Amino acid sequence: MAEALGEGVEGMNMVGTVVANRVEADCAPDFKGLRNIRHAIYQTIPGTDIPHFEPVLNGSLYTQRPKEDDLRRARNLLHGDREPRSRMSLWFFNPSPGREYRAPCTATMPRSPMTQFVYAHRNHCFYVGVPGYCPEFYR
Repeated sequence: MAEALGEGVEGMNMVGTVVANRVEADCAPDFKGLRNIRHAIYQTIPGTDIPHFEPVLNGSLYTQRPKEDDLRRARNLLHGDREPRSRMSLWFFNPSPGREYRAPCTATMPRSPMTQFVYAHRNHCFYVGVPGYCPEFYR
């Protein structure tokens, strides 16, 4: 909910699926050793102390309170209910945070050259790994 507020239920499910995908991927250098959702949420950009997720960085993760629907979606995600469109995505980002429109999605995710753009949903761009990246996940 914190990362995809304003993206609608489908967008929140897409973002949640990407977070779960990162735990399943377990591939270096980006996602090695993520053992649970908490690890994925608090993961930092490799070589830095900068969190991957904006709500951790700006603190909004700690001030937003989930509603029962949000908690139900999270439980469903943990039980394997994934959004089909983002089932193979390992990255997403909002290129225009705080704006009413989304800037065009880039061909690769910023700071992640091993990615390729697959689709956009409202304000977020979604990416998969390039061929050969993370064979542990893309089998």
